Amino acid sequence: MKIVKISFVAAALFALAPLASQAQHAHGADAADKHIAPGETHAHASPHGGMVRSAKPYHMELVQQPTELRIYLLGDKMAAVPNKTLTGSVMVQTTDNKTTTVPLTAGGTDYVVAKLPAGTKARTAIVSLKNGSEALNVRFDKLDTAAKAGKSVTAAYTCPMNCEGSASDKPGSCPKCGMALVKKA
Repeated sequence: MKIVKISFVAAALFALAPLASQAQHAHGADAADKHIAPGETHAHASPHGGMVRSAKPYHMELVQQPTELRIYLLGDKMAAVPNKTLTGSVMVQTTDNKTTTVPLTAGGTDYVVAKLPAGTKARTAIVSLKNGSEALNVRFDKLDTAAKAGKSVTAAYTCPMNCEGSASDKPGSCPKCGMALVKKA
């Protein structure tokens, strides 16, 4: 009976949430934050090569790896928020229409990780994240399509000290040790 209730709740969340990820808003000096819907899809650059959604007052980026989902909470100027106060879970719908909930654990200094069971191919992920007392929920759709299309961009820059979480698609400095990122060969 408990499994039936959990399945019903999961199905209801997946059925009710698709509109949140389709909302749009305008950007610009006069349009700033006029309408920001949680989970909206928009054209912000993704600092780590993933999918970016709105999570007012933040943005959230999901980077899909073969065995994990990395979640970055992005603040001002799309900089990653340190993961010291981040907790939560990800409800994952797989390509075979099964759902599983995976806890988020600390990754590098600026992201949290959902370790996926072996062989899992994610289609949809609903991230429930707490930043201190703030609760944020964002839905990421079409993960299986993005993976097939090769949209997960590998980082072109990394820390010369190989610090975890330092990979980036643009030059900058390592969030862990502060050294300048170098272009990969």
